[in-house]
Amino acid sequence: MASIRKVFFICLVFVLGGFTVKAQKVGVMIMAHGGSQQWNDLVVQAAQPLTKKYIVSYAWGMGDPITLQKAVDELESKGVTKIIAVPLFISSHSMVIRQTEFLLGLRDKMTDPPMPSMDHSGGSHDMSAMKSAHEMASTHGGHNMSHGNAPAAELKPLKIKAELVVTPALDDNQIVASILRDRAAALSTNPSKETVVLVAHGPNGEEDNQKWIANLESLSQKIQKIQETRGPDFKQVFAVTVRDDADKAIFDQAKEQLRALVRQAGLSGSVIVVPVFLSSGGREHAVAERLEGLNYKWNGKALLPDPRLSDFLAGSVNDALKKSPVSKR
Repeated sequence: MASIRKVFFICLVFVLGGFTVKAQKVGVMIMAHGGSQQWNDLVVQAAQPLTKKYIVSYAWGMGDPITLQKAVDELESKGVTKIIAVPLFISSHSMVIRQTEFLLGLRDKMTDPPMPSMDHSGGSHDMSAMKSAHEMASTHGGHNMSHGNAPAAELKPLKIKAELVVTPALDDNQIVASILRDRAAALSTNPSKETVVLVAHGPNGEEDNQKWIANLESLSQKIQKIQETRGPDFKQVFAVTVRDDADKAIFDQAKEQLRALVRQAGLSGSVIVVPVFLSSGGREHAVAERLEGLNYKWNGKALLPDPRLSDFLAGSVNDALKKSPVSKR
């Protein structure tokens, strides 16, 4: 009888073993615009705490299929079976994010003209070339652009074997609000008479722009909420987009809106202008150029470097894993 039970147990283990699910190995793919080596290093530095727990790869560029595929391949070559993709972009509402989602297989088709491919892997950051690329990707021109060396019509979803989860961009995350509040506080001398103006790059399309503005206004409200417990109690907090890459009429309108806001707020106090950009050394300088001749406080400091961006990355990964748990069998 004992021998029969032993044979039965061995058979049971053999059968169940055939249904055993291999434990998943998690990797993190951080997607960011990319720029100079210094720009990229700030992103890598923010992700450093993640590397202690996960394999991390980086995909630089504006929804670039080459760098995205390379980052996926790097993770899969190291045995990763579940990829958490974190877009380290200011907003989830843009052509860049939608193209990225298409390439990652989250959209059935492209809904915008393909974005041009740019090498932001750490070489020299030629701002004039970068501006030209942005302009060519505008919804008002460049619709026949090629993506890298392949015609736009050939843009196809990437080859991905691993399970993929994509998290939201920075949007109106509480951590972003906290950093922006501190950027303004660092320039403040008499908060009750100071107006804070948050300025973001913004998209070309009006529908996307309205969603950017909604997130910026949410950040403004969160900053005001922080003031209730931590101060300083600023007079007002406003938010605008400058829409650098839109056609001339929209660009000029956004420029005048920003100048009028700073000018009017300055009549009854002082103005602190805070750029809502991921890292300095890029397009945030265009904000200061637009405000030439006006009185305002500005230091050009972006979100990075700041250790709280590491918290954002870790929180994004943890939230993704809660919604899509890792198989442990």
